[in-house]
Amino acid sequence: MACTGCEMDPFYELTLWAALTLRDDLAVLLWRYTQDPVRCALVATLMLYRYALVATLMLYSLKDSLYLEKDDDKRRVKHLYGVFEDLALSVVNQAWLSDPDVCRRAMLSKWLRIRSYNYLDLAFHAHARNFMAHPACQEIISAGWRGKFKRDTSFIRIVIILLVPFLCITPLVPFDRKVSYRRAVQGKYKMIYIDKLTGCEAVLKRTSAFYSAPVTKFWLNLLLYFTFLVIHSYTLLVNMRFIPHWDLSQLSGAEIAVWTWIGTWIIGELQDWGKSLVFPGSKLHYLSDSWNRMDIFILFFYLLGILLRITPIQGCFQGGRTVLAVVSVPMFCKLLMLFEYKPTLGPILLMLREMSKDLGVFLLLMIIFLLGFGVSYIALLIPPARLGWTSLSALFMYPYFQMFGDFYLEVFELDEASAYTEKTWDAGDPNGVVSRGQGIVSVALLVCWVMISTVVLVNLLIAMFSDTYRTIKDNQLIIWKYQRYKMLSH
Repeated sequence: MACTGCEMDPFYELTLWAALTLRDDLAVLLWRYTQDPVRCALVATLMLYRYALVATLMLYSLKDSLYLEKDDDKRRVKHLYGVFEDLALSVVNQAWLSDPDVCRRAMLSKWLRIRSYNYLDLAFHAHARNFMAHPACQEIISAGWRGKFKRDTSFIRIVIILLVPFLCITPLVPFDRKVSYRRAVQGKYKMIYIDKLTGCEAVLKRTSAFYSAPVTKFWLNLLLYFTFLVIHSYTLLVNMRFIPHWDLSQLSGAEIAVWTWIGTWIIGELQDWGKSLVFPGSKLHYLSDSWNRMDIFILFFYLLGILLRITPIQGCFQGGRTVLAVVSVPMFCKLLMLFEYKPTLGPILLMLREMSKDLGVFLLLMIIFLLGFGVSYIALLIPPARLGWTSLSALFMYPYFQMFGDFYLEVFELDEASAYTEKTWDAGDPNGVVSRGQGIVSVALLVCWVMISTVVLVNLLIAMFSDTYRTIKDNQLIIWKYQRYKMLSH
C-alpha cells in the first residue's frame, strides 16, 4: 500500500493535475496506476481543499461552505473531493481486513516530499473526517494518545499522579507490558520490559514514559492553565495597584508570574504558527482553528492591557484594568477544551461554534429592525428641541430591552407622569411639543416590534439552532474521532 519511490511516479503528478483541473474521470483513471494510491488520493483531497480555501479566502469547512465563481465548479470540486476520500478509504479498508499490522505500518510511514507527513497527517489537514473515523486510524490515534499506558487507564489515576509526582515511579502507573527498551548486555542488545527495570534506570524510564504520553500532557496543561487562571484572578481582583513613575519594582510576584506565563504562551503560539507553514495558504489553516483565533485575541488584548496598566497615568491604569477584566472571559472559555476529551461533550463545542454563525445572522436581522423601530421611537417621543447625544442612547436601549419585556410604557403612553407630554413643554414652541397622537402611533409601533422580535426573530433563531444541532448530532461520532487527532497533534 505504501511506496518509497512514489517521488518518481509520473501518474501521481498527472492525477493531481487532472484533479485540480476538475477532470473527474481522467483523475480517477490515472489514480489507478499510481504506486501509492492512498497517499495520492489523500494529497488530491488536500489540494482540492486548499484550492477552495485559498481561492475564496473562506475559513470554513469545504463540506459546509464552498463559494467558487460558478455553481457547477462548486459542485464538481465537492464531488471530486468526496470521490478521492472514498477511494483512499476503500484501499485502507481492504488492507485493514487483509493484514492490520501491515496496514498500521503503512499508515505511519513518512513521506519526505511533504515534511515527513504520514497518511493521518494528510487526512487531518484535508479535513477527511470519514477517513479519520476508520478503525485503522482510530487504533493508531488511541495508541498514540495513551502513550505507553495500558488501554483501560483511568484519567483520575493520571491526575492523582500529576498532583503527587513521586507516584509515577510506583506500580500505580499502569504501563503496557509490551513496552520495552533496547539495552547492551555483554556486547549484545536485549529487549527489556519496563516493569523489569530496577534502580535509577527504572526511575528515569518510568518518569520519561509517564510525562511523554499525550494524555499526560493534556491533563498537565489543563491543571497548569487552571492554576494560571487562579493567579490571574487573584491579581486582577486583589493585587493590582497603580504604579507611579514607571517603577516596575512595585509589581507583585503573582503579577510577574502571570506575565511570564503570557510570554511562554506567545512563544508556543509562534511555534504552532511556524509548524503550520507547509503548504501555500497554510496561514489560513492556522487561523481556521477557532482556538488559535481565540489565543490571538487573548494575547493581543492582554498585552494591550499590560501596556496600559504600567503607564503611570490614572486613566490608562483604569483602562488597562478594564481590558484585562474583559479578556478574562475568553481566558476562562478556553477551559472548554476539556470537552474535547469526551465523545459526548466534544461535538458540543462544534455546536457552539456553528450556532455562533447562526447567531450572527440573527443579530444582523435584529439590528436592521432595531434601528428602524429605534429611529421611529426617537422621532415620535423626543422633541427635536430636546434631542441630544444622551437621548440617542434610547435609539438602541428602547427596542433592545423591549425584546426582554421592559416596554417603557410610562414613556409611550404619554400620561401625566410621562417625561414627554404636551404639558411638559412650551406649547408656543412647535419643536418642543410631543402630541398624544404621536404617542398612539408609537404604541402601535411597539406592538409591531414586539411581534416581530419575540415571535418571528426569536423563533427563527430557535429553528436555526435546532437545524444545526440536528446536523451535528447525526455526525457526532465522526466529528469527535476527527477531533481526537487534533488533540494528539497539539
